[in-house]
Amino acid sequence: MKKPSGNRVNLAIMIIVIVVLALGLAAILGYGKARKQMEQMQQAQQEAKEVSVTPTQTVTPEPTEDPSDPAVQKKNLIAAIEKAVEDNNVKTMTADLRYAAEDGQIGTYEKEDVAAVLLHLKKNQDDYQAFVEKLQDESVTVGEEDGVPYLLLTDSNLRKMTGTEEPVETVEAEIVTPTPMPEGNGKKVAIDAGHQAHGNSEQEPIGPGASQTKAKVASGTTGRTTGVTEYQLNLDVSLKLRDELEARGYEVYMIRETNDVDISNAERAQLAAESGADILVRIHANGSDNTSVAGALTMAPSTANPYLSQELTAECQKLSQCIITTFCASTGANNQGVYQTDEMSGLNWCSIPATIVEMGYMTNPDEDTRMQTAEYQQQMVTGIADGIDQYFAS
Repeated sequence: MKKPSGNRVNLAIMIIVIVVLALGLAAILGYGKARKQMEQMQQAQQEAKEVSVTPTQTVTPEPTEDPSDPAVQKKNLIAAIEKAVEDNNVKTMTADLRYAAEDGQIGTYEKEDVAAVLLHLKKNQDDYQAFVEKLQDESVTVGEEDGVPYLLLTDSNLRKMTGTEEPVETVEAEIVTPTPMPEGNGKKVAIDAGHQAHGNSEQEPIGPGASQTKAKVASGTTGRTTGVTEYQLNLDVSLKLRDELEARGYEVYMIRETNDVDISNAERAQLAAESGADILVRIHANGSDNTSVAGALTMAPSTANPYLSQELTAECQKLSQCIITTFCASTGANNQGVYQTDEMSGLNWCSIPATIVEMGYMTNPDEDTRMQTAEYQQQMVTGIADGIDQYFAS
């Protein structure tokens, strides 16, 4: 047999050494990896253990108010009355207030008194704050009628509570007067039934000396349900308002008594002043792209009006406030308040106190239908006339 050479033996030994070293290195690396995995597993187990022993934290919900709690009902009713004063909402305030009569009966306040109170509280912050404080007194309790809560006052004299009580001398003078003067007391009212059968698109200045112009007069909108034109509705109500005011002792001047006229808005304002009228009441109906919008509003110039004096602007705003308050009290319409604008030619050209009465939305099916009934037209007329009475009496 041939003996292996020395070189071969050395090579074999070297290969064996390399293999042994590689196996040792692999073992060391495998041990390190296994140890790291073991440590990660132990850490995960420890975290899971900590989570399992941590008590569950529950969030305590905010306490909710019990709507049947009289204290909660009282707070909500006072908030509703504050909102009613802000919005001149006679209907809400009348519904939310009651008084206990001497015989124990529960009575409701007269809408006329409520309307006068709202108008006063809107303007007199001190009396308003005093009234709200009285409502919060312990003597004011919560009653209920047909499941609807209301505030029960011990004092039936709402005017006394709100600082609107008439002076004693005035009351006594009225008692001893054998034949009191009619409400009109010689005052003259100009009524403008807004629009006309055919509009006039010719331009006229929006106010005295204005460079801005508008169409002289439009024909108005049309009832969405009834198909009645606004100019016709305005005339129907204006004629009834004339009769009502004359019955109350006023002298009345009508800007128009037929639809077949051509009188611009500036001319209407000028005619009213030339007639010797003390005020001008312009009768209109409203419209909106949103057929669900309903309610009544009046329009007056703003305090920044460039065409009218501050004194005349204030009187226009006062007249507008009086009429919208009593109008909504009479009709129950949603009170949208007094809208101040300087874009109405028929107001900017006025030299006497004036207002625009937007009786309701002809684009609202219910309001359109209601405004065509004789009963509701009389309610509207009564409301406007009551506002005129209130304006001259204040």
